[in-house]
Amino acid sequence: MENLDTNKIIKYAGEYKQQVIDSRDVARMIGKTHRHLMRDIRGYINDMKDSPKLDSPKFFIESSYISSQNKELPCYLLTKQGCEFVANKLTGRKGTIFTATYVGLFNQYQAEHNGKMIGADKNLTRENLEFKLKWLAEMRKQNINKAHELRNQDVKLYLELGKVADDYQRPRMATDFRNEAIRAMQALPVGARREYSATEIGNIIGVSPIAIGKWANKLGVKRDADMSYRDHDGAWRYFPEALKVFQDNALEIQDDDLGL
Repeated sequence: MENLDTNKIIKYAGEYKQQVIDSRDVARMIGKTHRHLMRDIRGYINDMKDSPKLDSPKFFIESSYISSQNKELPCYLLTKQGCEFVANKLTGRKGTIFTATYVGLFNQYQAEHNGKMIGADKNLTRENLEFKLKWLAEMRKQNINKAHELRNQDVKLYLELGKVADDYQRPRMATDFRNEAIRAMQALPVGARREYSATEIGNIIGVSPIAIGKWANKLGVKRDADMSYRDHDGAWRYFPEALKVFQDNALEIQDDDLGL
């Protein structure tokens, strides 16, 4: 991991004067071109428009910079929540390393400026805590059906972070991460909602999986978090409420699938 200067990377910006990292620095940390990261962030912001409780500027703040060709170009300033959002989209060791990096940067910056910024830090902590609670509530509401999967991912992430801490000879940090993994495992929920794949529903009403995907869009099933969600492999999963909608429209779906 490269040696990063927190005073050059961490800045303050936005309505709540949050600590932020320039998207160009984030792109370098995760090994992605800035253009591709900008494309991804714009997609995240567009998705957030569907959830009024998710205020995108608390994740990503629009900004700009002057290029070596003296042109003003767009960029984003990522808050700690924004970095967390990007990290959650990464897979494997790359996501683990980025998580350890940005968490370390923010914590180190706070430690170095604690004396100077203590008043501002208290306000930031309160604002961030309030926002974090709202954000977690919204995420859990949208992903209640994936509680087992989310908790298992939490356990895996904390264990990976423990290994990273070991690599950098941070035994106390490693212990903290492993304790978090234990707490996450103990919190695993019992039971889960019945889910169906497009193939399973297609078999039930006698149509192709492609027809199910097509009519899920037509009937608004994919826009309702209580009826469906998209898993990490990009496949749609449907709940019993969605199955009922498909069954209520089975004749139309069958005729359409047959080209009638």
